[in-house]
Amino acid sequence: MASMRIAIAGGGMVGLMLARLLRMRGFEPMVFERMKGGAFIPRGYMLGYHGYPPFEELGILHQIRESGWDIAPREDGSTVAIAVNVGTVLELLARDLPVEYEHSVVDLVRDDSDRVVGVVVEGPDGRREVAADLVVACDGMHSPVREMAGLEAHFDPIPDGTLTWMASGAKGSHSFAMSYFADGGHIGTLSWPGGAAGWRSIDKVGAEAALAPGVDALKAMWAELLPESAEGVSHVTSIEQFRYNEPQLLTCPKWWIPGLLLIGDSAHFFGPETGASSGIGLGDAQALAEAVRQNPENPDAVCASFEAWRVPAVRPLEHMDPSRERIRSHGSMQPKPNERWPPA
Repeated sequence: MASMRIAIAGGGMVGLMLARLLRMRGFEPMVFERMKGGAFIPRGYMLGYHGYPPFEELGILHQIRESGWDIAPREDGSTVAIAVNVGTVLELLARDLPVEYEHSVVDLVRDDSDRVVGVVVEGPDGRREVAADLVVACDGMHSPVREMAGLEAHFDPIPDGTLTWMASGAKGSHSFAMSYFADGGHIGTLSWPGGAAGWRSIDKVGAEAALAPGVDALKAMWAELLPESAEGVSHVTSIEQFRYNEPQLLTCPKWWIPGLLLIGDSAHFFGPETGASSGIGLGDAQALAEAVRQNPENPDAVCASFEAWRVPAVRPLEHMDPSRERIRSHGSMQPKPNERWPPA
């Protein structure tokens, strides 16, 4: 059995993927997830091609594809992305995987040289210290572990708000469709077996104003502006199925300090037009698992190898994110009257 002790903070998709890939290489990572087992935030989900290789290594990409709908299938049988129920993906990753659910990493343990050598974990039975040679933060865009580590994070607000909906049991007619507005904003929809979802950019008006026109007006607007969404959005029955938020981009100048590494959404988060955040995070997990295999006794070499491999994959996407151009060009064009929401 490999000797490196690895603590994974966060048992979402990237944390679970990392744990499975490490176990395939003979390691026994400890995974701590604050939510209950089987719990997740329902949402429209698209697995982009960036995330295919780790699922192929696990031997379950075909199950995901069979459970979803292809997006932009090509003549050779491959596909650019898969629209699938996010719960299906999480269930496949979590199956038979040891995870300490309802446990949160609440502090870091450091030695006299300030190296991270473990974590303090809090669960239903209280707090305990867990020794680790490498702590991996997979705890999301607003990562508490990143903050504990003192790693710098740059948040860039996108100038638009985002309005989304999701309908379980829907029978959408298109796996994916997206259209742009006159001002550079956009509207889109996803459908998979048993569900559909949609999103669009709007002015930053707050949730109350965004939802004030009511469910029927929202459904009519979506069907008018994006006819491909009409079947899916027709299954929305309640205003509670709509959500308003104000997305941000995340970049971190440094991804690691001795004994601790950021991956996935803890290290980078892209705008909604890229469809890349999940796939890039899954690629992080595969690269890190291989770096551990090649450097089983040296966590600093693991982090250095990971950084050397992932900088060329991640940094260009950060710089070319369409939302960054949106930040620069916002206000230079106006939407058509029927594209503006809420309506004047």
